[in-house]
Amino acid sequence: MTLDEQISKDLSELYASGEISSAKELSPLITVSCKGLPQHFVGDRNAKTVFVMLNPGKDASKSDTDFSDLTTGYCRTNAKTFIESYLRAMTEFGKDDCSHPDPFDVKQAAFLKPWKNSGIKLPTNFPQDKESFRAAKEAVLTQKLQLELIPYCSSTFKLNRAEIKNLFPFVEILLDEIFKKKRTAVIFGSRLFENVFKAYNRAKGFCIDLSAEKVNSGALGPGMKISGNCRPVTLCWNGKTQKALIAHTIASQALCNAPHLMLAYGKFCYEQFTNFAPMP
Repeated sequence: MTLDEQISKDLSELYASGEISSAKELSPLITVSCKGLPQHFVGDRNAKTVFVMLNPGKDASKSDTDFSDLTTGYCRTNAKTFIESYLRAMTEFGKDDCSHPDPFDVKQAAFLKPWKNSGIKLPTNFPQDKESFRAAKEAVLTQKLQLELIPYCSSTFKLNRAEIKNLFPFVEILLDEIFKKKRTAVIFGSRLFENVFKAYNRAKGFCIDLSAEKVNSGALGPGMKISGNCRPVTLCWNGKTQKALIAHTIASQALCNAPHLMLAYGKFCYEQFTNFAPMP
């Protein structure tokens, strides 16, 4: 299934019955919102940079109850117009919501600022000047493509690993979308992607090369004990390859409100990504 097909299926079901069957089918693996608005992507699907997260971090029950408020401006003439409204909202989310620069978006922007040729034009005074945070949020959300492994909301990402096979179709949707365009950078924002990719390789055949060593940055600031880890990887799909990186430490609470440290971590990860030479 492609991303467009998954979006069409999920939104058509939401429109018709108010519930997403693909989300319900994940219940042996993880508890997610089945009646809330999903988030399959945010930003520009043609972007040079792709950032992949685990899933939208919002309480499943709250996501269910917030559905009406989040879709107030959607056209509901039929399922087609409802889907068109959703696609516009996800593409333009960074512009529509730029007045609220939350820490997650700010730290993503700080992480990506050192990545040259990313296609993301961040303010020159970011992150030193807090007045730049709104513009940074808009840029990072509209000028890159953000994907979610699971597009359905949950406040935590606790998996029943015995049922991890239920994630494999979502891995394939990600790979299909990533390889639709030539990408300058592909980043996976959690160490848990390693577990998912290893399981996928065992079950479905080699697809993600994880043979490169995990690398540690050392202290991210003078006199500090905080460090960051990452691992360069190679994605293989339909005869093509794409260099990528798993940013283990992106979700660290220690970096959440410290954009200068996230900037240093982003610089370290960019250097590892740039210097990585995948096996032929």
